[in-house]
Order: sequence, then C-alpha cells, then structure tokens
Amino acid sequence: MSIDPNKELFDSSAPPPAAAPPPTPSAVVSDADDDGDYSAEEARERQIEGAAAGGGGTLHLSVTDPKQIGEGRNAHTYYRIDVRQGQYEADPIASVRRRYSDFQWLFQRLHAEKPGAIVPIIPHTQAMQMSKRLSEDLIEERREYLERFLRRVQVHPELEGAPSLAAFFSPDAEVFEAAKKANPGNGKDDTTMEDATPTEKAKESVKHFFVKVGIKAKVARGGGELEETGDAARMEEVEHYLNTLENHVKALSKATLYLVNVSKDTSTTMHELGQSLFGLQQTYDTESDASNDDDSSEPRKTLNLPTIKAISNVFASLSAINKVKYDDNNKKVGTPVHELEWSIKAARLAVKRRKNCQLTYTTYLQQIKNREAAVDKLADTARVHPNPGLLDERIVSAQKLLDQSKQNSTKALGDMEDVTRRVFREMDRFKMDVDEQLRRLYVSHARVQVDYSRQLDAEWEKMLPNSAAGSGVAGNGGNASHTSSLDDLKKAETLMI
Repeated sequence: MSIDPNKELFDSSAPPPAAAPPPTPSAVVSDADDDGDYSAEEARERQIEGAAAGGGGTLHLSVTDPKQIGEGRNAHTYYRIDVRQGQYEADPIASVRRRYSDFQWLFQRLHAEKPGAIVPIIPHTQAMQMSKRLSEDLIEERREYLERFLRRVQVHPELEGAPSLAAFFSPDAEVFEAAKKANPGNGKDDTTMEDATPTEKAKESVKHFFVKVGIKAKVARGGGELEETGDAARMEEVEHYLNTLENHVKALSKATLYLVNVSKDTSTTMHELGQSLFGLQQTYDTESDASNDDDSSEPRKTLNLPTIKAISNVFASLSAINKVKYDDNNKKVGTPVHELEWSIKAARLAVKRRKNCQLTYTTYLQQIKNREAAVDKLADTARVHPNPGLLDERIVSAQKLLDQSKQNSTKALGDMEDVTRRVFREMDRFKMDVDEQLRRLYVSHARVQVDYSRQLDAEWEKMLPNSAAGSGVAGNGGNASHTSSLDDLKKAETLMI
C-alpha cells in the first residue's frame, strides 16, 4: 500500500477513499523486533491499527484543507486529516478525509465502546440556512474544533484500543462505511441471547425495553431507586463535585468574558470618540487659523496642550490597540473558558453513561423478579392441572428466560463496576486538569493585560502636556521628538478616517 501525501485522495464525483495514518517510530521498531515474520503490508496494517488506537508517540494530527462536495442541499464538506511524525515536519506521511458527521459518529462510538470515559466534546454550531452552513467562517470554526477533538482523543489513555478509532483511520473506505452501517449511533443491544433466533432476540429486546421504560418512569416519579454498588457514596461525591464546579465556572465564565469584552467595547467607544474629535477639528483647526493670523498685531496665546487633531489620533491608536487586545485575549482567555465549560459537559456525559449501566442492571433485576413470579405461577398451575404434562414446555421456556435474565444481570453488574472504576480514574485526572486550566487561563489573562497596558500607557502619555510627542509644543529637543511622531499621527489619522 503506497501513500502519496501530496496527491488528492478522492474524486470529487465520488466518496473519498481513506489513507491510514502511519505508526510512531517506536511502534515500527517494536513490531519489527517482535514479529519479523510479517510481510511489509501486514506490518503496515498492524502499525496503522496501533497508531489509530492511540499509540501516541510523536504523531502529530492536523485537520486542514476543507473541500466542499456536491451542491444545494446535498452539499457537504470533507476535512483532510494530515499525519506527521512531528509537529514541524513539512510533509505529511499520510492523509485521510472525513466529513463532519464522521467525527460525530466517532464521538458517539467512543462513548458506546468506552462508557465512563470523558470523551472530548465537539462543539456544535447549528447552521439552518444553506449560506451559513457553507460559510467559510463556520467551516474554519469547525475545522479548529475537529482538530482539537482529534488531538485530545489521540492522547486520551482511556480511549486507547477503541475499535471505532481503527475504523475511522481505516485505509479502506469500505471498511469505514461498513463500521458506520453496523454501528450507526451510540445504541447498544442490552440482550445477550447468543443461541436465540433473530425473532426471539427481537421479542426479548422489546420486553427488555418496556421493563426499562417502566423503571425509568417509576424512578422519575420518586417511587423507586436504581440499584447501587458499594461505590454509591463515592459516586455521590463525584456528582456533588460536578454540580459545585459547574456553578462556580458559570460565575467565573460570566465575569471573565465580561473582562475580555471590555476591550472590545472600549475599542468601539474610543473609535467613536476619536471620529467625533476628528470631525470637530475640521470645523476649527488652530494651526491653520494661526497661520492666517500671522499679520495680526495682537500676539496669540500659546497653550502647552495637544491639539484636537493630536487627541483624535491618540484615540484612534487606543481604539486599534484595544481591538487587537480583545482578539488576543479572546483567543488566550475567552476560548479556554468555553473549553472548560465543555469539559464539564463531557464529564457529565461520562457519569450519565454510568447511570445507563445502572439502569440496565436494575432492569435485569426487575426482569428476574417478574420471571420468577411467572415460573412460580406456572408451577402452581401445573400442580392443580388435570394434565400437568401439557405445561412442561411452557415451564422449561419460562425457566430458560429466567436463567438468561440472571446471566444478563451478572454481566450488567460487571459492566457497571468496570464503568464505575473508569469514571473514578477519569475524575481524578479531570480534577487535576481543571485546576491546571484555571491557573493557566488567568496567567494568560495577566500576561495580556501587562503586554497591552504598556502600549496603552504609551499612547495616553502622548496627550499629557509634558509629552512633546502629543503636545505639538517644542521644548528642549521638542522639534526632533515632534518630527519623529508625525508618521504615527498620520497612521492614526488614517485609522480614524
């Protein structure tokens, strides 16, 4: 299998084939040492699966080059995933193209395959109008989100080995399409009747569904509780932590985003103020008026103050600096604040998966009670029936269903315990990550304030009477200083216009 990273990997008239990402260098060495009997093609396939399964190492993923396919309502966008051995490698080793919906499929499958894992959120921007759905801004925003999602999935320890990752990076487009067809969403069949016919499995699924619905309704009305394990108290602590964290982060987000937006509002206000001063200066220019009055016998009073024109130029510069400050602060502080909110949502989804396992386990326990009652009822009927042999087949069938429910409940309990342990591991990492994110966030905010405060102070100083650059009044060396600032004033005047 040869891969040309510079070649387009799909025809615009057909769905794109996929090219698989390469392995890490360490994976190549270990596979070659351990399994020297593999052909080059087989080794390549093993390396691909290892890399897709989260082998990590020096692999660098980037989502680039969005391509629009189709027209009208059938139009959609494919994103190219480039894989490099390092961040600063110029040429990708391999590439694969996926749609936005393919990333959503991967998100859902990771939840289904690794329940309890905190899968990174893909922020979704709903675009109802066709023009907005295909706008460059929306596509670029999605590209950034998808790239961040893939990079975080790549290094996530709990997601390693997920089958959907291998399918997502499969070198065969048919393999990926077959995976999506076999697993269209995050649904999971709770029944495990291996030796049953499709009809029997369908009937069992329907019965299981109605029992589960009944339990959910009963719990919602407060008439019952889900079955718990010995970790119930610790799970309550997790949910309490998330509730408290969410409330605090909402308050932090509101206050922090207000501070970020202050620069944007200040930029707009200063621009309007500068424009008004610039227009006012055009109605009465003291410099031109002074030149016209050179023949006047009465000397003019000289003020050690900047001209209106100079003040308007300063406000133009202040407006521009605040705008750049807002963009920088929004990137370094505003976006991380939103990411922190998304991470809390991701943690809640992980806990919800554990709730789903708990519901499944409770459903099987209820099903066991129902079927024990059915077996006892058939046994009582057989004891008084004139021909009890007629009920033997029904009793055997009922006992078989009861045994199957007991097996399912044992498996469901094991699954819930596995998911519970995964949730606890994830929450330990999550708490440390949140602490680090918050600290980095406000350090970044402080750096932005320090960096731009120097620039803003320098502009404000131009308006002070003792500042030769802004006053237009010559003192010792004032002419040279004033001359050196003419270019800056002209640039500010152009901004104001």
